[in-house]
Amino acid sequence: MHVLESPRGDPNGHLVKPLLLAAWMAGLCLSASPSIAQTFPSQPLRLVVPYTAGGAADVAARPLAQGLQELLGQPVLLENKPGASTIVGAEYVARSVPDGHTMLLATGTTLAVNPAAYKKLPYDPVKDFAAVAKVVSNYHLIVARKGFGPNTMAETIALAKSKPGSINYGSTGMGSPTHFAGMLVESMAKVKMVHVPYKGISQVVTDLLGENLDISAAGPSAVTSQVKAGKLKTLAATSEGRLPSYPDVPSMHELGYKGFTSGAWYVIVVRAGTPAPIVNRLNRDINTILQRPAVKTMLQKEEYFVEGNQTPAQVTKYIAGEHAKWGKIVRDAKIQFD
Repeated sequence: MHVLESPRGDPNGHLVKPLLLAAWMAGLCLSASPSIAQTFPSQPLRLVVPYTAGGAADVAARPLAQGLQELLGQPVLLENKPGASTIVGAEYVARSVPDGHTMLLATGTTLAVNPAAYKKLPYDPVKDFAAVAKVVSNYHLIVARKGFGPNTMAETIALAKSKPGSINYGSTGMGSPTHFAGMLVESMAKVKMVHVPYKGISQVVTDLLGENLDISAAGPSAVTSQVKAGKLKTLAATSEGRLPSYPDVPSMHELGYKGFTSGAWYVIVVRAGTPAPIVNRLNRDINTILQRPAVKTMLQKEEYFVEGNQTPAQVTKYIAGEHAKWGKIVRDAKIQFD
């Protein structure tokens, strides 16, 4: 083509043709971008939740699936793929087609803790995913079975000190936020408890109700009905201040464990290589859903702090910061999983 010919007498003419070709190809990609966005979505979508159904993650994912179905005009299937500290669900999305039709509700466990805690992962948190939107964050309640002897966190810690290993605590998996909440109690209170990992919060709650488990950290939405029914008792909150719907429950911070915070944050990611127009479309629609009054009210009632209104670039930067922070914590604690 004439436009790719090197100018006569140009001593670097051998470089001009490939550079112009690259620019021409880039132009084709840019011109194709609007059509990519216009034809998306072309089929039903999946929103993968890497936890069992019925937990705190589902509470955050459900309004997104419903809202996206309305805005995109295609069914959005909420698909629970629990297991291996969110690795099962993350690997599934990492192997999906990069066209925006398969999304992952990723957590700090998925993108910040696992890369430092596991010797080998079937996904790369940086290379395999593209950030779309930040959804919500929340903190935990530390709850106990009804027949548990101690009635306060101070009494629980006193028992753990007098009888090391006599208290067991449940979590939603190795390296999960609830696991780190228990580890943080052990570290800051200088006690030793027995960790019992589960595949999801519903199993944790079942064993708490069955008196087979002593205590656990849990998202308020997963245990509020049982607490109100008197079937579980609250010991502490893992936020710096008290949770709005639990004003009588002291935080670990105010109990003397300064800087004690644990919880979860949720972001939507897709397979890396998904065209930017599709990522931006999903970002815009998710942010729109999160700002709907009914959605905000529902999430806030579940003790979620609604995020949204962040660009994909801002979400990417946030994830990178969390990756660095939790990576250091994991390495300093010498935590390593196979």
